[in-house]
Amino acid sequence: MRNSSRLTAALVLVLGTSAGHAALVGCSSDDSTNAGAGVNAIVFIKRQHTVATAQGVTVDVAGGNGQVLDYERYVPGGSLVMLSPARPDGVLKNITADFPTADFNGADVSFDAKQVVFSMKKDENDHYHLYTAQLTEGSDGKFEIHQRTGGDRDDINPIYIAGGRIAFVTNEMYTPMGTRADEYEHGRVVTQLATISVDGGDADRRLASQNLSHTVAPFLRYDGKIGYCRWEHLGGVNDVKLFAANPDGTQMVAVAGQHGKPSNSLFTPREIEPNVMIGIATTRNRTIHAGAIVKIDARNTQDPVCMDPKVRDKTGHACLDEEHATFELLTKDVPVGNGPSAVGRYREPSVLPDGRILVSWADGPVNDLSEQSATPPDFGVYIFDPATQKNQLIYNDRGTWDLNAIPVVARTEPPVIGDIVSKNQDPGTPVRIGSVDVTRTSLNTDNVKGGKYGDQGVSLDVALKDAVKVRVIEGFSSEAAKGVTMFGLTMDEGAAILGEAQVYADGSWLAEVPPYLPVHLQPIDKFGMAIRNQRLWIQGMPGEDRRCVGCHEQRSGIGAPRLGQNPTVAEQHQAEQFLMPIADRYEMPWAVNKTLYPDAAPKNLVQNVLNAKCVQCHDGGANDPFAGKTYTFTATTPATGASSSYVIPYLDLSEKPVTVYYDRKVATYPASYVSLFFPASMEMGMGNAVPTGDMPPKWAIVNNARESVMIKKLNVKAADGTFAYGTEVMHPEDKGVTLTDDERAMLIRSIDVGGQFYARQNTGFVPFGGDPVAPGQKY
Repeated sequence: MRNSSRLTAALVLVLGTSAGHAALVGCSSDDSTNAGAGVNAIVFIKRQHTVATAQGVTVDVAGGNGQVLDYERYVPGGSLVMLSPARPDGVLKNITADFPTADFNGADVSFDAKQVVFSMKKDENDHYHLYTAQLTEGSDGKFEIHQRTGGDRDDINPIYIAGGRIAFVTNEMYTPMGTRADEYEHGRVVTQLATISVDGGDADRRLASQNLSHTVAPFLRYDGKIGYCRWEHLGGVNDVKLFAANPDGTQMVAVAGQHGKPSNSLFTPREIEPNVMIGIATTRNRTIHAGAIVKIDARNTQDPVCMDPKVRDKTGHACLDEEHATFELLTKDVPVGNGPSAVGRYREPSVLPDGRILVSWADGPVNDLSEQSATPPDFGVYIFDPATQKNQLIYNDRGTWDLNAIPVVARTEPPVIGDIVSKNQDPGTPVRIGSVDVTRTSLNTDNVKGGKYGDQGVSLDVALKDAVKVRVIEGFSSEAAKGVTMFGLTMDEGAAILGEAQVYADGSWLAEVPPYLPVHLQPIDKFGMAIRNQRLWIQGMPGEDRRCVGCHEQRSGIGAPRLGQNPTVAEQHQAEQFLMPIADRYEMPWAVNKTLYPDAAPKNLVQNVLNAKCVQCHDGGANDPFAGKTYTFTATTPATGASSSYVIPYLDLSEKPVTVYYDRKVATYPASYVSLFFPASMEMGMGNAVPTGDMPPKWAIVNNARESVMIKKLNVKAADGTFAYGTEVMHPEDKGVTLTDDERAMLIRSIDVGGQFYARQNTGFVPFGGDPVAPGQKY
């Protein structure tokens, strides 16, 4: 690990004791003196988990444990407190004593250490809103508190940023899609970045572009950008990575975790020096968002300017290299999975002025076992020393979770980054996306197979030379498909093709897309097949330019000339316009479930093509070469432990209903959809299921049409007359039925964009009109 010795040396064990606050022993703790955190005060949140009523005692562990990202859990009886001095014998003051039924979710101390911002839900009928409090008591012994946000939405995880503003995350809806609603984990709303001014509150509220899943735990970076944790769900990708953006939401960049990490998710980081962070490595779910402490180094160590702070800080040199970020687990005995821990788990680290780590820690398994035994983990405030693997007690109330501890010390305010997206700008102004040269990539370890590349494949840089277009795919989730929590037998979200931009001779392409919208990209060859499926959502603010050098260029290398200078061929031709209304965007729903959606009248139904051109020979009848061939899929339902078997046709392209088990649910789809996608989908979301019988090939591999057996059998011809798979034979050969080029293209696109059964068009979605954040506009 780079430069870890200085941090480790600074993390000196300080011993302490507590009168009335017993220390827990896990990694081991030592609390023999009253030495503390070395600061005059700390603030932290006390969250309740146990409620006693006339009906009995209720322990709410699942409220935090079951949520993939915790922001809706509410248990009354919490408080925001200040401990002064910051040691076990310090005096505890309740800043929010006037709100006895409140719960809290996030806090931060201002740059001058005179104020705290926090998220509070006053009672069960309230939402989480932002408040500020002065950290000096008034003559009446109370702390002056002001509410800063309100409305029918939840605002959590606030932090102070430069220029008198506060950044946070919110589940407010503000696009024609409505409130973003996670599909994979079946949540109903997700959170996105927002800011307000300290003085103006909601009157100066700004909203950043939307991700498809949760954005949480923002943190302040040395350069004034907002760092944050982003749950990335895009097909088979399902984790939490670190990103950063300007305070106005522009120039979103990856920070760490995109190219490997020691856990599924990186959570609640804090920067300890430029591009070096302390955070939590965890699975996030089933662990109450606790895990191991990890040091993350995302500096560009190959650039001497970046490693010399005397030079770097004067020049403002960009030193981030997320592609080569490294990770050091400081609590090596703490598991990063969701199994029970023998040494407890940690939450929400923050760094003290002397370099030591202030954390919340709980002993015990800190996972589902806590829930099953109705024994909540006991999070207290500690200082952790990685050299000795010991925790020094600062404060622990056994009746609450003591979380989010922050030192009350003045700190340097970073530079203000100018707002290039005025709140008065037309919110419909397009975003420009594109590449200087799509063939430039650092991902040459990626192997592209199928078609002309054969079974052995070629490196990505070679394959990208065949790119003739870039497909731009909009993502949406269950907010846009009524009654849908999975889009079919794949992990992919809803999808619509906004357009396919031409790649010019110099490798450049350029397009304009709607702002705020999550999209991902696929460079495609002359046969219309994806060369690579980008597994990262990108989005932009109104009027923003999100062009890059190449198809993931080397972050630590020397880039191309500045955009706008030596204009690319794409710039000379101007940007292609992919700005059609929602109803006109190209979707490929498979069929219509008339029972659920009797009024849906979608276009581009895949089943219509199969009915017209394929079922004559593939319906299980006399003309079907695979008639009677099936395999059986046996799955155990986790909730009941009972086993059920499902018979799947080898290849049947008709609409006859077939019931199947996938991703913990039983559902019925047309035989065509099941028989094509299920062989490859069995590798995901199947748990302990076992297939037996006549196993078919992988007819349709999600996001990979070129290796799908069906597409290889159909073959496809490019405009120049060449064939994708060498042979000039195109199925169905001499059977008298011929698929058109457009029909073959539809089947290829359907597979490449995610193999979804459901879409907006076949579920009756109607976009919100007018102002999506107006009263009553909530799905």
